[in-house]
Amino acid sequence: MNSSIRNALVPLLMLVLVACGDRRPVPQLDLVQSPPPVAAEFRTTVEPAQGGNSSTEWRFWRSHDRIERENPAAQSGDLWVRDGKMLFHTRLYHADRRGIEYHNDDLQILNAAPEWIALSTLLDPGLIGVLRERENGWRDGYPYRRYTGAVEDVVWDITVRTDWMLPTRIERRGADRQVETVELLRSFEFGRSPWQPVDSADYDMLDYADLGDHERDPFVMRIQAEAGGGHMHGHAH
Repeated sequence: MNSSIRNALVPLLMLVLVACGDRRPVPQLDLVQSPPPVAAEFRTTVEPAQGGNSSTEWRFWRSHDRIERENPAAQSGDLWVRDGKMLFHTRLYHADRRGIEYHNDDLQILNAAPEWIALSTLLDPGLIGVLRERENGWRDGYPYRRYTGAVEDVVWDITVRTDWMLPTRIERRGADRQVETVELLRSFEFGRSPWQPVDSADYDMLDYADLGDHERDPFVMRIQAEAGGGHMHGHAH
């Protein structure tokens, strides 16, 4: 086949592929294997039933035994580290260059030790297991699967990019008619994002178990007030 004929056939072949859709197999959603390292940016939007919504953009980095999230606007973040079966969490306050460390025992006492797979994929395996797969295919060059259903008066609509094991959209509609949506804005191979986590290596760290010894510390007093007197355990988004 000469080059002129071949060049004429290429656009035609592309049109046929677009018309027929991408027929490649769609990878399964595997919530057992360790997901690949990635960096991503998300937006969480909350729309109350009475109107007036609010949104927050946050960043996410995932490697094999380390997960970090940051809320740039609030100058805060969360670092999770896995060491064997032990889980450690650090709540970071970048403006103060300080942090609060939660050891595995603290998390167990606070009932705040999530499954690693839920932390690393932003998906609840138990929830996904009871939803119905509504569709699957390829979109913008990546494979996806979409899950929908209602659980305890909450309606879910979740689309997952199955090659990188990241949700591209999570919509939650509560019985109170409030809608919360998490959307994937951008994603990158780990280490290739235009932004990196804030270096917290030299931050002044406090153990959660020792907070009672620092009750007069203005920093501790402030974040306790912001948490409503709670245990100050939270997430960046």
